[in-house]
Amino acid sequence: MRSGETLIKLAKHKVDSVQKLLAAARKIHADLIKKQEDLKNNLDRERVIAENNPAMASDFAQYKISMDGQQANLLASLVGVEEEIRTLGEELRIAFEEQKKFETLEERRQAHAAEQKKAREQKAMDEFAIIRSKRA
Repeated sequence: MRSGETLIKLAKHKVDSVQKLLAAARKIHADLIKKQEDLKNNLDRERVIAENNPAMASDFAQYKISMDGQQANLLASLVGVEEEIRTLGEELRIAFEEQKKFETLEERRQAHAAEQKKAREQKAMDEFAIIRSKRA
């Protein structure tokens, strides 16, 4: 019976797929964190420039407003990606459980088949012994 093996392969494929999606979401999350840090560093650098050059001070206010908007967009993206990571984590947990269930069922099926084979062999040996004892 190969259906058990097929179910296991399908379950492993689902686990692999969810793991890839989760890894991609975590990479996006890390990239967004880096962009957030880069924005902060750029803002700090521009603040220092504005403090040292009075002509640039008036432009800094507009620059800060722009950076605040970008920071808000990044924060919204981070929240979305973090929710996706939580969702994928739950999907991965479920996929692992399903894979383990199929593997356990297949192990039980194989153990049952082995027991049946052993019982048939024992029955054949018993019949052989009975026939032999009748001849003797």
